[in-house]
Amino acid sequence: MYLHGTIIYKMANFLVWVYAKLFYGIKVSGTQNIPKEGAIVFVSNHISAVDPPFLGMASPRVLNMMAKKELFEKQPLRWLVRQLLAFPVDREGNAMSAIKEALRRLKMGAAVLVFIQGTRKEDVSEAMNGASFLAQRAKAVIIPIGIWQIGRRYFVNFGEPITPKGKSKEEMAALTDSMLININSLLPKEKQSIRLEP
Repeated sequence: MYLHGTIIYKMANFLVWVYAKLFYGIKVSGTQNIPKEGAIVFVSNHISAVDPPFLGMASPRVLNMMAKKELFEKQPLRWLVRQLLAFPVDREGNAMSAIKEALRRLKMGAAVLVFIQGTRKEDVSEAMNGASFLAQRAKAVIIPIGIWQIGRRYFVNFGEPITPKGKSKEEMAALTDSMLININSLLPKEKQSIRLEP
């Protein structure tokens, strides 16, 4: 299920594709950079509430992702969200259970989406270490993603794979910095938040 998706997941992706094409003129590039199999941590900036479904639709790999725990409190919403391969995270408290679940799925060879800022934010100059931690522990390839909007048009740009090295705090911090640089490099110059070498 976590590798190939559910019927509900596939139906939702089709509906999102129709919606994104009709109302956002979505443009996706860089999908050739995505490995066809093996554990992947997709790491992206986060600009809008439509990011999770749009990225799920844009990726040729099935995406597992965290969702706020409130969505799992009542049926039938809990069933639906689980069918979409989401798992709960407590954004106000202890996120350890979500991290363990992400690692479990990665070790099965699944792909997990992480927003590097942790929340919606236009500025992409700072990041949390969650994606680096997951990639190091699961020995997963990292695929950076740059997303942006110009008017209504929505753009998704998948970058080249990054292979994590080591497990030390210093290596984790360096990996996070590398992801930030890569994500910014995938954005148009006017959307970048850090100065990149020419």
